[in-house]
Amino acid sequence: MNDRIREAVVLAAGEGRRLRPLTTFQPKPMLPVANKPVVEYVLDSLFECGIDHVVVVVGYRSERIQTYLTARYPEANIEFVRQDTRLGSGHALLQAEPYVGASFVVCNGDNVVDADVVSKALERFSVTDSAATVAVASSETPEEYGVVIENNGRISDIDEHPDHNEGYLVNAGVYVFDSTVFDALRRTPSHDGETRLPDVVHYLDGTVSSVIVNGGWLDPSHPWRLLSVTETLLARLETSSISDSARIHDRAVIQDPVVIGEDCDVGPGAVIGPGSCLQNNVVIGSNSVVERSIISTDARVDSTVVLRDSVVGSGAHLGDGVVSPGGRADVILEGRLYTDRCLGSIVGDRAEVGANATLSPGSRVGAEAIVGVGTTVHGDVRERVEVTH
Repeated sequence: MNDRIREAVVLAAGEGRRLRPLTTFQPKPMLPVANKPVVEYVLDSLFECGIDHVVVVVGYRSERIQTYLTARYPEANIEFVRQDTRLGSGHALLQAEPYVGASFVVCNGDNVVDADVVSKALERFSVTDSAATVAVASSETPEEYGVVIENNGRISDIDEHPDHNEGYLVNAGVYVFDSTVFDALRRTPSHDGETRLPDVVHYLDGTVSSVIVNGGWLDPSHPWRLLSVTETLLARLETSSISDSARIHDRAVIQDPVVIGEDCDVGPGAVIGPGSCLQNNVVIGSNSVVERSIISTDARVDSTVVLRDSVVGSGAHLGDGVVSPGGRADVILEGRLYTDRCLGSIVGDRAEVGANATLSPGSRVGAEAIVGVGTTVHGDVRERVEVTH
């Protein structure tokens, strides 16, 4: 339990372009993992650690975050501050300056962090004479994060572009700062038009300490990571979580662990396999198979559909006999090639996939796009575009 610091800033203004088309209509912090938005894990952890005032910096699709958190935490002291132009995480934190006091926690709102991560960062800050503490973790893909250069728990640099990628600690996106961070941010130069929060370590007046938090930090940064993070969280469940209002046919098969939300309807002969999540009001038709996949609210999956390693957006409709066989593929996101990734397909919000279509591994169907009957999709279908074979 934290006995001293009671305030936190959550940075939740970003879009999450690498997760498109899933972020066309909602920001990355609102993407569900194990049927719970990412940002909710962050706030739950902060409140568990004794934080009683949270400032949430919002931007892209801000109304989605504000509406959800206001309803989810009606008694909590949560303030929302807008970052109207996305000018980096450091600029986002500057927007919160008038709302916080002497010392406070800062968390990325698009990472899953548990209370132990926040608690360790607070404890480390309290026992060191530091201007800041940064939580760090081991990563197999350090090139995707800020690599932390540290010596005996003291940070000297956070390298956003490492030359090598083995055996590194990375920035886990949980910090504790005192108020001098704001002046330091104003001294921090921008890169490509953005002020990046990790760069502030060079401009703080005091030392920066670190604390290792392996195990309590998960980042659904890419579509395949959204699936693996969900799978990790489901593995922590003792049994599947199935809403009382869900209708599961007697001849349907549910294979632990899964999460099935409110008012879902799973038809006869359907199989919901391990690592799968059905959000609310999802329909799974007879004899369909869903394995290690996420089906979002109001989506409809008709009969004899096969979905593996896939994500289906809100309100999307997959016709009879659609096949997304899963497997590994090379995927290009934001101009960068990712090789050999475990990803079936991504179907954006309110997209329509016609009967007997095939979605090849790594394919993405944009929001409100239409895939014609019997069409085989390779690669990307842009949003609001219709394709036929």
